[in-house]
Amino acid sequence: MLELELRAILRAADDIIAEGGRTLLSKILKGSKEQKLLELGLDQNPSYGFYSGLSLDQIMVKVDQMIDTGFLEVEMRGKLPMIVFSSRGWAVERERRAEEFLQEWDRWIENNIIPISMEYLKGRNRELVFLFLYKILCSGNQKYIPYLTQWENIDFKKVQAEIRKVIELLKQLDELENPEWERLKRERAKSLLIRTSDPIIMACQQCGTPFLFDETNPDYYTSEGLRFPERCSNCLEKV
Repeated sequence: MLELELRAILRAADDIIAEGGRTLLSKILKGSKEQKLLELGLDQNPSYGFYSGLSLDQIMVKVDQMIDTGFLEVEMRGKLPMIVFSSRGWAVERERRAEEFLQEWDRWIENNIIPISMEYLKGRNRELVFLFLYKILCSGNQKYIPYLTQWENIDFKKVQAEIRKVIELLKQLDELENPEWERLKRERAKSLLIRTSDPIIMACQQCGTPFLFDETNPDYYTSEGLRFPERCSNCLEKV
């Protein structure tokens, strides 16, 4: 499955996690005009209609591939099977959502929009908002400081503390040499890049040995998104 498809399916799933099953997910990707789907506002999902040219059965096959390859899981909620993220799937989607937040801020800044409130960020998944902060820090752009200040004023103490540290580092950027800036970024990564609740186990494509994926390693976060390593550390050392 292409990476573009993988990310589209995960984004579609994000709006119905633990609240919808395989069929509803497939209908979002199909672009269904079903009344219930429209009433839930699922036609506003960025992946709505991604597979408009495929049949529902064909889309269901792709959803099942995501389950078989460990990006999505099915859990019983009462008597109903619901779609949930696996740790691996959430790691990918978390990065995608953080990037969406950053792009949204870029659009607002470009159009001189001052948000009425930052309440939409308050209480969000901690792993997600900290990754968003890490992306802002890595941008090295002070244009985000007014938004960060507005956000800091309304969030919980632990998030406020991390926002404040990012603001302080961005303000210091002009005074720092590049090696020092890179060191400070990696230092902040220790707080801002958080592991998912369950470990992500990968299989080395060279030797087949299972190994743990370290989500706290900033080297895996690229401009193209989260990059999973293909080989274990032992095989990498042999190169």
